[in-house]
Order: sequence, then structure tokens, then C-alpha cells
Amino acid sequence: MIWLRALRAQLMVRQLGYRVPMRSMAPIQLVGQTSSTITPAASGDYVRAYLWRSSNGVPVRVGAAVVTFERLYSLFLMIALSLLLILFPRHGVIGWILVALGLGVATFAPLLFELMPTSLEQWVLAKLGKRRIMGRFQEGATVMIDQVRKLMKAPLLLAWTSGLTLVNFIAMGAQLWLVMLSLAHRVPITQAVAANSTSQVAGIISTLPFGIGSQDAILVTVFAGYGVTVSLAASAAVLMRATTTIPLALAGLAAYLMVDKPAVRPAMEVE
Repeated sequence: MIWLRALRAQLMVRQLGYRVPMRSMAPIQLVGQTSSTITPAASGDYVRAYLWRSSNGVPVRVGAAVVTFERLYSLFLMIALSLLLILFPRHGVIGWILVALGLGVATFAPLLFELMPTSLEQWVLAKLGKRRIMGRFQEGATVMIDQVRKLMKAPLLLAWTSGLTLVNFIAMGAQLWLVMLSLAHRVPITQAVAANSTSQVAGIISTLPFGIGSQDAILVTVFAGYGVTVSLAASAAVLMRATTTIPLALAGLAAYLMVDKPAVRPAMEVE
């Protein structure tokens, strides 16, 4: 899953004209993933922007744009996938066709958002510029928004990003499926993916570190809707914490020690 996310970020950084080799991208992604789990609303993920700058000379504004788009787009896809898997698979072939169509629409939805008027963005930036303390951030925010728009209007990038993200969601659901199997209860992989994705959305929206409480409660609630007992679903939630959060934290610490932290070097633009 870390490799899939690292490849996704690498494609976005390249789209904006910079290179980060996988030997740097993978450990930085692991550090960002670990940091995001322990900070409210996964805000710690922005540490990747600073690590990309220190290790490969990618401007912080470019890195921040990549992280911002990646977080918003993946959250949007996660919400779409959760709703589609909960609502339609029960209707057989027609239901799966609707799931596929829904994911296709969600994949290219940023193209429509990018075409929307920029009046709201300009209003926010103007308000930001009027404040003495925040005014110095206006230029950086403008550049970041421009970079995000470049990502939003790249159809091929959106297709690759969506594909990698959806495969990642399936892998995350497979973790939960294995946990349920260890509890001697087999559930369809679609239910595991839906339950995991929905609980992840709840954890992010709650802004609580680790999504404590809300993420676990939603996981239990979704499984209860599929006929799984509360005690079994709660056991699965606890085991998911034990088998993913703790190993991820240890791996993230090791990855931070592996990340190159030299003085800033000139950025390598893609020809």
C-alpha cells in the first residue's frame, strides 16, 4: 500500500515538472502516512512537502499542492466507493454496472470542478491578503492553487491516480477481510472494502488523531448492517488497530531515519 501511494505521489510530482526517485519517495511516503495517522484531520501528511524539498529540491508550494490534491481526491474517491458498494452490489449485474459507472464519473469529476469560476478562490485570497499577519502567505497560496488546477485538468493523470487509489482501497479492505477470517467469520471482500472505506472517511472527518472512536464506531455500525454481531465487529476493530497502527508507527520511525536530509539542492525539472 505504501508503494502504491508513493507511485501515485511520484506521478503527480512529475506532472508538475519535478522528479523524486522511488528510493526517496517510498520512505517519505511512509513517514507522511505515519504522521497523518497521529495528527488531526491527517494534517501531518504535509511533512512530505518539506521532505521532498530537502531531499530532492521540490519547492514546498509544489509539494503542498500535491499533498492537498492527493488528500482531497482520495477522500472523494473513498466516499464515492463506500456509497456505491453499500448501495448497488445487492442488485446483481445491474448494480455492478452502476458501481463501474459511478467510479468512472468520480474519477473525472475534477475536470468539472476545474472548469468552475475562480471567483470564490479570488475572494478568499483577497481576504487573506488584507490581513497583515496572513498576507505573506497569499502568494504561496496562489501558486499552490494554480498547481492544484494543473493536476485537476490532466485526464490521464486522473485515470492513473484513481486506478492506484482504488487498488489501494481494495488492499486496505483485504486487511480487514483477513482480520475477519482470523476471527472465523468470512465476509465478502466487497463488504470488507465498504466497511473499511466508510470507517476511514469517518476517522478523517472527525479530525481526531488515529480517528479514535469515530472510525471504530462506524466500522462496527457498517458490519452490523451486514449482519455481523457487535462483539465480533468490535473485536475486528481492535485487531485492525493492533495489526496496522503499531507496525506502521515503527516502520515510519525507521523510514524517517532513512530519508535523505541534505541541504536544499536545485530542483530537477522534467524535460
